[in-house]
Amino acid sequence: MEDSTIVGKCQTGQAELYGRLVDKYSARIINLGYAMMGNRHDAEDVAQEAFVRAYKGLAKFQKKAKFSSWLYQIALNLCKDHLKAKSRHARPTDDEQLANMDGNPKEQAPRVIIQDELSGKMREAINKLPVLYREAFVLRHLQGLEYEDVATITTVPADTVRVRAYRAREMLRESLAPNVDTFWREKAAKEKGKGKKEQTP
Repeated sequence: MEDSTIVGKCQTGQAELYGRLVDKYSARIINLGYAMMGNRHDAEDVAQEAFVRAYKGLAKFQKKAKFSSWLYQIALNLCKDHLKAKSRHARPTDDEQLANMDGNPKEQAPRVIIQDELSGKMREAINKLPVLYREAFVLRHLQGLEYEDVATITTVPADTVRVRAYRAREMLRESLAPNVDTFWREKAAKEKGKGKKEQTP
């Protein structure tokens, strides 16, 4: 059943169908919150609040808009409110991997965006991005949304989204390059040492 159909039925009193939308988007909204805030518990709280607010606002929702974009916008605003309320000192991220981030807009199996050994550094680097760059990067490259959809969610032109996403990628490349180089050097050394041991009679 299409999102618009479910929304229409919910608006006419079949509220029990809203659970289908929650099931469909809960993982993505939690992942959005996790990537934006760096804390799984906060991400789950934001996701829950986003679905509650979306449900309460269904009566006024215009079906000509995409429900997914509207939901992302609600969740993203909650994330930004949370970040504004935080201390200026960055809070430590938890130890979970930055997983379930699918680059395809369609729901598919989640994938890890970098090697496990670098996932922690990647989370730290993403959390250090300016919020405007972070949201563009997360929505476009981690959530896999089209530039036009990201533009709708963030209420800026698509060209602005492209610039922000590009700058975010460049900032991440610059900050992660030393870690990537170290990772591959250590990996090569381990494989070389392993090979020598296997050749020893």
